[in-house]
Amino acid sequence: MKKFIGASLVLIILLATIVAISGCTTPTPTATPSVTPTPAPAANYTLLTPGKLAIATEAHYPPFENINTTANTFEGFDIELMNEIGKELGLEVVYTYHAFDTIITAVQTKKFDAAISAFTITPKRQETIDFTDWYYESPGQAIVIAASDTTVKNGSDIIGKKIGVQEGTVGKDTVLALEGVKETDVLRYASMNEAFMALKKGEVSVVVGDQPVSEPFIKEYPGDYKFAGEALTATENFGIVVNKDNPGLTAAINSALAKIKADGRLQKIYDKWFE
Repeated sequence: MKKFIGASLVLIILLATIVAISGCTTPTPTATPSVTPTPAPAANYTLLTPGKLAIATEAHYPPFENINTTANTFEGFDIELMNEIGKELGLEVVYTYHAFDTIITAVQTKKFDAAISAFTITPKRQETIDFTDWYYESPGQAIVIAASDTTVKNGSDIIGKKIGVQEGTVGKDTVLALEGVKETDVLRYASMNEAFMALKKGEVSVVVGDQPVSEPFIKEYPGDYKFAGEALTATENFGIVVNKDNPGLTAAINSALAKIKADGRLQKIYDKWFE
């Protein structure tokens, strides 16, 4: 019994000595403690199909959206931007061609999650749908006439003439709001391609539409078309259309769009399609 007590006493003294020594030194960690990452918050928006972003677009509006007939794919400024947004959200972007003048209704009735098609943000449109933050500033609604025309020099000169516009656009609303323009003088077309073809054929004397969309026609066919006077409207901002019942999706797209603007991707896409 004495031997056991003696041995225990020696062990206690030895342990006390080790603790005292270790208390005077800083221990060196042998490994970095593992930290459990905080999981990303769940998406607070709904999608028609999980993992996919269903997008409507009227793909006859270059350089914003168009169909590459060789590759049979959608392309353009809007398309590349939407693809980057999809990457940020971890979603596959699925595009569907849709008539422009019914796209807003289609999003409103939840046939699509959202739409991108060079939509100008206007108070009238905001009554029925939501817009994301703007992603493009347009110079406004331009006046285009035949290259040989010398009669139209400004907006007042289009009064009394046949004017071609794309149905459902701000261009149409702008022309109809001009004092003196008769509704019967405004011819509506399904696309800007058709409106410009009508100008070439002489069916209309003027085409009014977004300046950046009209410019490629003038560059490609300088002998057929030219700009006349100043734009009929001030600078306009384009946004992505989202259903009012899905504010979480609008917020998520805005967050992705902010990152794309901040890191230079938006500028890079712009330079590709407009410079």
